Amino acid sequence: MESPVTFDRLYEGAKRFAYLAMEAHAEEDQEVFLLHAGVSVERLAKAALALVHPTLLTEVNGKDDMLLHFAGAVSKPPVRLRTIGASTAIGRLRKMDVLPQKPSSEADDLDGLIELRNGVAHLGTVDVEDYLGTFTATVDKLLQNVGRDRSSFWESWSDTAQVVLDDRADRLEKAVRLRMGQARHRFRARFGDLPEGAVDGVAQAVSERGLIVVEVGPAKALFQTLSQCPACEQEAAALFLAVGEDSALFDMELAAEGLLCGLCGFHLASTDEVKAVGLPTTLQYSVEDLTRIVAEGPDPAERLATLKLALPIARTDPNDSF
Repeated sequence: MESPVTFDRLYEGAKRFAYLAMEAHAEEDQEVFLLHAGVSVERLAKAALALVHPTLLTEVNGKDDMLLHFAGAVSKPPVRLRTIGASTAIGRLRKMDVLPQKPSSEADDLDGLIELRNGVAHLGTVDVEDYLGTFTATVDKLLQNVGRDRSSFWESWSDTAQVVLDDRADRLEKAVRLRMGQARHRFRARFGDLPEGAVDGVAQAVSERGLIVVEVGPAKALFQTLSQCPACEQEAAALFLAVGEDSALFDMELAAEGLLCGLCGFHLASTDEVKAVGLPTTLQYSVEDLTRIVAEGPDPAERLATLKLALPIARTDPNDSF
């Protein structure tokens, strides 16, 4: 009788939990990300061991039920299928030079991911380091070992995984590219099944055209204008512009300070991030234009309240680790 514990089943299970982990990370649900990422690594590690020989999945604890099963010495599998845990699987792969060995920062990070996964499962945890980089790097090493293509494993998350693995980009560029990939995935998930033209209608419903006053303060004034989103490419993003008190009286230059898309949720939190995606960082308006806009536009206090609701989503530290 064929064993229910096979390379293919372990590999497909690793893929399924990898997708769930990436979706959770995109939604900034760190606990769910840790749970699914840990399970994905565990199953892919076991798949790597099973490819060498299924007996490598057996525990060394005096019980030989699984050993006899994997060796084909018995006709039926045990009632309870029990294999080694994640830490043991990782330990055996380290002895086989598949995964980084201790002492090393890579080994410590992988152990940290598994320990946090276990902690979330039993106790719950908050405010932990982002382990997305450790997760994708570990998966990449295991995929190379089992001879599977990265794109076939990650599929729709391939671009995002490549961004995380790319060590050529600086931290700000990497953060922006990661958010862009996550936003594109959200857009496809939300609107991929809608009929042609339906997205345009949704975009018009959430978009506000013209230059709109958001806030007028003693130091600067803040506006928003409609922009094409760099992630979903829909004209549904609010580009936030600021002008300081020392700006010239005529031909004011407004600096782009951020962006938030109403469709895919993509956001930029600084002028440097706006520049990183290729959007203009300054726009020119005359003082007559701004005076007319202030007189004719919506209530600035209402705009400010709306912006304050959006900013917690948009604020992202470009120094976040991956």
